[in-house]
Amino acid sequence: MRYARRLLLAALACLVLAAAAQAAPERTAIYMTVAGPLEVVRDGASSTVLLGGRVIHQAMGAALTAQSYMSVGELGDGYDAVLIRHGVGNAECPITYDLVAVGADKTYAVVPAINKCSRLVNVNVDGDRLLLVTERQNGRTEIIEYNDKQRRRPDAKP
Repeated sequence: MRYARRLLLAALACLVLAAAAQAAPERTAIYMTVAGPLEVVRDGASSTVLLGGRVIHQAMGAALTAQSYMSVGELGDGYDAVLIRHGVGNAECPITYDLVAVGADKTYAVVPAINKCSRLVNVNVDGDRLLLVTERQNGRTEIIEYNDKQRRRPDAKP
């Protein structure tokens, strides 16, 4: 009888530990950017992007998955960009990507749904320009150029 009770207690302890492990936030990506570490953390059904430990972007009830990391421009004046897949999409909007741009001055910009529901075909860096090549649902190709003025504006978040 004691053996059965101990076995039951051990099984319950394992279940409690397993549940606690599942409930713990999970870091799914980390990139060392010019502004410090940029992390994507999943906590249940929600995700958060942290820059230097600070929350800069969240998706409640949706997964964020880091897809691409690029350094754009010159070291002293450039920025790093991380393209993040937002959720899993649906028939009307198959996939959306959020863009996070960070500078050495620790300013950042988050551009939600930068691809405007178009399929992402390619990402190119041309000097200080970040170009996203997309294909609309009607088959037309479009080039979206990220303008870093949003991150550089005087009221940007440091």
